[in-house]
Amino acid sequence: MLRVLAWLSTSAAMAALALWWAARPPPRLPAVPATATLQAAIPGLPDVRYVLDSERDMQRLRAEIVAGWDRQRAASPPGNGTPGALPVAHLLALSGGGDGGAFGAGLLAGWTAAGTRPEFVLVSGISTGALIAPFAFLGPKYDGLLRRFCTETPRERIVRDRGPLAAITNDAIADTTPLRELIVQAVTRELLDEIAAEYARGRQLWISTVNLDARRRVIWNMTRIAASSDPRAVERFRDIMIASAAIPGAFPPVLIEAEAGGRRYHEMHVDGGAMAQVFIYPPALELGALSAGAGATRERHLYVVLNAQPGPAWQETGRRAITIAGRAIDALIRSQGVGDIYRIYLEAQRDGLDFNLAQIPSGFAAPHAADFDERYTRALWNEGYRRAEHGYPWRKQPPGFGPGD
Repeated sequence: MLRVLAWLSTSAAMAALALWWAARPPPRLPAVPATATLQAAIPGLPDVRYVLDSERDMQRLRAEIVAGWDRQRAASPPGNGTPGALPVAHLLALSGGGDGGAFGAGLLAGWTAAGTRPEFVLVSGISTGALIAPFAFLGPKYDGLLRRFCTETPRERIVRDRGPLAAITNDAIADTTPLRELIVQAVTRELLDEIAAEYARGRQLWISTVNLDARRRVIWNMTRIAASSDPRAVERFRDIMIASAAIPGAFPPVLIEAEAGGRRYHEMHVDGGAMAQVFIYPPALELGALSAGAGATRERHLYVVLNAQPGPAWQETGRRAITIAGRAIDALIRSQGVGDIYRIYLEAQRDGLDFNLAQIPSGFAAPHAADFDERYTRALWNEGYRRAEHGYPWRKQPPGFGPGD
């Protein structure tokens, strides 16, 4: 009997030790100390990002915008209106929304078919919008790639489940290695060279992530990264795309190496949607005032694509903690997206931009059996395409803003 008890005790201890070992978090370098957060830099890639609450970074961003205007003037064909004048500018903001990004991709392709899709001087993206943004930036020749990516990619080619214990033994419940493999195939040095050529013409591509250690939102200047000759540029470009779509808890965060005070650290970056669903430029940029001061006032059109449905979405909620929490987070994300649209609208009014909004129509009701369900994403892509191919009915105000909304 004593032997049996001893064996059981030893077995229990070994099981507890195994569970403790399995529950140890994945390794990382230390986080950047709080006092050095704003001084941390990416090795080999200086001045490629901007922290939104840093006035020093906002000054750098303003200087970057003004320099881009000079490159646009130099790239404009001679005899194009008033000498030194800037051409009409079109700006595109792509939101998050998971597999809802199929709507935005379809809209872009339909816009191409309509023959009215402009070249965008600035493209910004968050989450699924960040995965679309580089290809939207480069134009219609990548519409086919976006269609295949959004409508012909099964869930197992994007994520793999890690099992029931992953929530306590790992940094996410799913593994995004398949998504990284897709991005490695699509995001090559040749693609970055194409983006760099557009940066030389004054165009900008921005993606946003959240530095979870510092709880700060970061805008990455992907065009500057593409223009870098540093051998790590391609890998950082891919990292940032994946980080911007890394839903906390669901998908693994991305650890990005940084240096501060001569020491190496890891910054933990996750989905930009943790702090905003869509953005175009920081309000502190004050584009209207900056344009007036630099002699760069011109006609500007802003297009915001919200890859989500407006209004309430009814669903009976089961009495389980995880179900209740998930439903509440979904409601928070939806309301945050509407708030982001209002903020962008006020920025556009202040800075003299023509505001245009597209979003998944409230009447769209295709069956959505699971995330990244191909039948759903195909229906959503077709909806965006159909609405845009004969001229999309852009909204001129945020939802609920005008009479009758």
